[in-house]
Amino acid sequence: MKIRKVNSNQIILHENSEVKFKIAGNTREVQFSAGVNKKCPIQNISKDKYLDKETGEIKERKKSENRYQTPKSVRKSINNLMDLIRCNATDPSCCKWMTLTYANVMTDHEKVYEDGKMFLRRLQRYLNKQTNLSEGQKSFKRITVGEPPGDGHGNSWHLHILLIFEDVAPFIPNKEITELWGHGLTDAHKVYDADGLALYFKVYLSDIEYMEGDEDFDVVYKEVNGETKQFIKGGRLKLYPTGMPLFSASRGMKRPVVEKISNKEAMDRVSDCRLVYRESFLIGDENKKVNIIDKRFYKKQ
Repeated sequence: MKIRKVNSNQIILHENSEVKFKIAGNTREVQFSAGVNKKCPIQNISKDKYLDKETGEIKERKKSENRYQTPKSVRKSINNLMDLIRCNATDPSCCKWMTLTYANVMTDHEKVYEDGKMFLRRLQRYLNKQTNLSEGQKSFKRITVGEPPGDGHGNSWHLHILLIFEDVAPFIPNKEITELWGHGLTDAHKVYDADGLALYFKVYLSDIEYMEGDEDFDVVYKEVNGETKQFIKGGRLKLYPTGMPLFSASRGMKRPVVEKISNKEAMDRVSDCRLVYRESFLIGDENKKVNIIDKRFYKKQ
């Protein structure tokens, strides 16, 4: 099945066309789908077998060795992460983003997440002892993202943690963060924009930065922090073990609101927003019926 990007100006939507309208923080997404098959062609029997409704056959599931073989699942996880960041990091002044690395090679992703949990406990105890902080500067929710090995991090797993405080994020010396982490170097970043941070993770969780000698791979160009860089498309996905969650988050965090409404109502709701970009795709084989996907992304002014 082929996915072809087309000129969005060729997609004309009527006022009464049904669209999916999603609100995630200060962003709005309007998605139109046509020709999409909404009937599930299979019925699950067990974790290893399923029924093919069209043929009546009972078939064995193909088990993948890594997440690279299930790109649909990975894309869904990354989109969920982006929505979570956009919904909760709406005030950058209340956010702090940390990167935690290992001095020694670390290949056990389960231990990485466990180390992250212990770090957060030590960080909470540290904040509770600070007498110059408000209660809101001691209370935070977090999103923890595991990033697989890469040349830039000594071929070890490392963590990104986004802290979202109830008040203006407190200043924490990087020396203190490094001591609380205890496994290697750390780096604290200021969050300027939730959407920019969400896009950063989309790039770095899926693609590996291109290195000289990688000519056999599909290379794409992306802008990161105002600089155009080359990436191997989908290169990082194969480094995620099957079933591993790409991220974890605190309970009770805000989630996106999704509705199905008319295109006219959607346009009324984004009247105070700026269109950031639009993309349209045809999915299916040539000379056959295809599915149409049209997405528009807006940002509240």
